[in-house]
Amino acid sequence: MSKEKVKELLEELEERIDEVRSSEEFKEYLRFFSKFHNYSYQNIMLIKMQKSDATLVAGYKQWQKKFDRHVKKGEKGIVIMAPYKYKKEVSEIKKVVVDGEVKEKEVKKEKQFVSFRPVYVFDVSQTEGKELPSWSIEEIEEENKQLLKPLIQYANKTGITVDFKGLKDGLKGYSKGGEIVVDECLNNTEKASVCCHELAHEKLHYNCDTKELSKEIVELEAEAVSFVVMEYFNIKTLSEKYLALYKKGHNLMDSFKRIKSVSKEIIKGILAQQ
Repeated sequence: MSKEKVKELLEELEERIDEVRSSEEFKEYLRFFSKFHNYSYQNIMLIKMQKSDATLVAGYKQWQKKFDRHVKKGEKGIVIMAPYKYKKEVSEIKKVVVDGEVKEKEVKKEKQFVSFRPVYVFDVSQTEGKELPSWSIEEIEEENKQLLKPLIQYANKTGITVDFKGLKDGLKGYSKGGEIVVDECLNNTEKASVCCHELAHEKLHYNCDTKELSKEIVELEAEAVSFVVMEYFNIKTLSEKYLALYKKGHNLMDSFKRIKSVSKEIIKGILAQQ
């Protein structure tokens, strides 16, 4: 793939992110986050742009070696960006003392840099061969519908306590610097969703440099994290209230980056408790 094509694809990605305006479309991107939480948020967006029905992707050789499956003839790859390291000789100006006089001297040294290059992945629907192993995403989702207990265990391991009390005035939960309180009258699914929302606040907004965010955006990010985590475990919740609060003037790229990072952390933390 040419550099011009890569540049064009990345520009399209930036434009596409900027065009995400409606709550429903925003939720569609979050659903993609839940499917591909191990990928960067930029690559998740690239996958969705090119194949919106993708569910599980891997490289051409990875399908062969890891899954004993083969990409079907004529299938078009999905372009994502992969990091790679390279070394380059650079010049630096250093001050040295010669005969009691400070002089500048050019010193050449080898430094390591990180860049990105396009690689191709393929969705499972583009492959054929051996059936996927029993630990496929679909089965993991079915096995983890009871989410509350491992969610609490993960929170406790990160130093955050979770308590259940009767709350008034329609309040479902709150958090305050290391402590989460959830309304004890909620059902288990609601408790898990609220717990995840408040855990996202703890991870995203407390003791973090996000004080400039409005209350609406803070709540949107926390509910978006809850939405991604619950979607990953195939648990449906009602998130329209907060997700509809997205404002056009907000830098959506920054929010996506935070939502993606914390969602991945929580999902991995929950799976580790199983």
